[in-house]
Amino acid sequence: MAQRYNYFAPDVNPGKTGNLDQLKQEIITDADNTISQRDKSNEDMRFINVAGGQWEGFLEDQLNDTRVKLELDLVSNPLWRFVGEWTTQRIGVEFKPNDSKTTENDSDLLNGIYRANYRENSGKMATDNAVLEAATCGVAAFKLATMFENDEDETNENMSIEWRPIYNAYNSIFWDVSAQRIDKRDANRCVELSQFTREGFETAFPGKDPSSAYTPPQRGFEHSSLAVQKYFHVATRYDVVKEKEVMFVYNDLINGQKESYTEDDHDLVKDELTKNKFKEFVRERKISRRTIHKTVFSGEDILKKQRRVPGKWIPIVPVYGYRVYVDGQEWYWGLVRKKKDSQRVYNMQVSQVAETAGTGGQEIPIFDPKQMEGDGVMDAWSDRNNKSFLFAHALRNDDGTIAHMGPIGYAKTPSMEAHAAALLELMPKYITEATGEIPQEVYSSDMSGKAISQLTKRANLNTQTVNDNISSAIAHSGRVFQGMAAEIYTSRRIVRTVNRDDKDGETLLQRMTLDEETGRLVMANDLRGKRFQTFADVGPQYATLNEQATEEIKGTIELIKDVPGGEQYIPILMALLFKNFNASGVEELKKFNRKIMLQLQIAEPESDDERKFLADLQAGPKEPDPQEKFLEAEAERALAEGRSLDASSVQKTADAQKKAAETEKIQSEVGTARAKIINDRFAAIQSSAAKGL
Repeated sequence: MAQRYNYFAPDVNPGKTGNLDQLKQEIITDADNTISQRDKSNEDMRFINVAGGQWEGFLEDQLNDTRVKLELDLVSNPLWRFVGEWTTQRIGVEFKPNDSKTTENDSDLLNGIYRANYRENSGKMATDNAVLEAATCGVAAFKLATMFENDEDETNENMSIEWRPIYNAYNSIFWDVSAQRIDKRDANRCVELSQFTREGFETAFPGKDPSSAYTPPQRGFEHSSLAVQKYFHVATRYDVVKEKEVMFVYNDLINGQKESYTEDDHDLVKDELTKNKFKEFVRERKISRRTIHKTVFSGEDILKKQRRVPGKWIPIVPVYGYRVYVDGQEWYWGLVRKKKDSQRVYNMQVSQVAETAGTGGQEIPIFDPKQMEGDGVMDAWSDRNNKSFLFAHALRNDDGTIAHMGPIGYAKTPSMEAHAAALLELMPKYITEATGEIPQEVYSSDMSGKAISQLTKRANLNTQTVNDNISSAIAHSGRVFQGMAAEIYTSRRIVRTVNRDDKDGETLLQRMTLDEETGRLVMANDLRGKRFQTFADVGPQYATLNEQATEEIKGTIELIKDVPGGEQYIPILMALLFKNFNASGVEELKKFNRKIMLQLQIAEPESDDERKFLADLQAGPKEPDPQEKFLEAEAERALAEGRSLDASSVQKTADAQKKAAETEKIQSEVGTARAKIINDRFAAIQSSAAKGL
């Protein structure tokens, strides 16, 4: 099978971005600008994730390998709580129209395609990893790229967009040093390093000698067996290219809309446009077109020449924890860096207590060597456990008198000093307050859910800046996605979508439909030329939205049930409540509730069946067919005759019964649609006849 590259443009001369030496030198320039920051980030990651990482670089001369080094981790808990909150309230992207040519239907289409791509193409994995790294060390990234929907079918050119995680972005992503925006939209270039073993390099780039475009420093090589293994780093560089382009603008005299053609497209259709009396040439216009070009290189070769890739934004999305600019330089950190010192001091004190407890269980007597002279004296003291008594020589004066009896002193077990005890109490408290952790004793069993929610919100203010920076990154990923989608979803094909309620769907791109206002055929589901605003959807995922909505609806029902006029809202609120039920076994209830919502006009029909159901409701009850009319007339006539019966009209009663039998025969031939109504009426006839006998 021929290899297909995920590129749109033919090869471009790599000299456009400089030769290989220049490309390598620019990596060094960009990387060296943040080398101290990257070293701190590497230290943060190892501090939390690597055994022994909390002791690396801390009093290494004083605390040698013979000392006890415990790790009682107090910093990880708020970090993992933050990540856990993200996983239950992931942020998405919401697209909205940004000009008069873009409609809400266009936004719904792009939103649906985005959700489907995110769910099916590793969106959760890539963003979760970025949030974890940003919360840990302050900086992270993920990547958007195009992929063929079916790699095994080389005739299928349909593409979709996937998310790719970038691990240790602090050491693998290098931005243009002049870029200052948090989303790096102002960057002119970005380099991504990919790590290969020798075998991996030779497999990916056959015929090329393994070499590194740049080797980032890593603490891991100093502290583990990885130092003996050689890795090679391949650079993928993205460049922003801005080019002037001539556009030819025409006015469509029929609908009054403007049409624009690139120079290449205009050369193909200009003769046809000239002959068309309904096309009026307006002007030539120069526009600036932003494109992204990609180059892959090692330390010795340009492995893939520069090519254009879909979109108009560099497809690397940076994610930050805390971030500021000081002295013209970017500084960033996560939830770990400023808590490391307190954690280390706490570990040091705990280790010292453990070391003392393990080695200082008894006081050690001190004797003069003369007191241990003689056979068996020293041996007896060396193992003095379970001995009834021990003996030692007394120290005597020159004249033989006793100068001292027993040990001359004791090596006492060291006791914990007051300042050490204070540190053991102070450090955990400091970490708890600094991270915003809520002590467990603050909660009580009788606290309301609202009170607990308010406590949690107050605690989360410590990390609100991090959440806001993550939201900015997700919003920018929507811009990147939009630019790529406008270039790959350009053919007539069926695409998968996911709506806001997490329901799967399919739609046909570039579908011809009838415009109700003009009566003309127009093209729908076409993303070309459309403009959107991109927002971070700061609400939680659908499951959490259900929980939140359910609680709020319950509270609203309780609030208005006793308010005058509030009862009119109860049916609507109950319908919304049933809609948010997620328990098993309620499918039929939700189907019935869906019809109620359509009748109450608080939901729009989403299928042909629902549209038909709504149309039937609006049309009112149907006129009965002739057979049904005949059936009802016969029943009414029989009922009238039955009412005229008296006590002596036995024959008439028989006739009425005969009528009933004939009517039942007709009913069996027509159907049973109104069986219950007719049977009830004949029961009334028989009752009247019985009373007349």
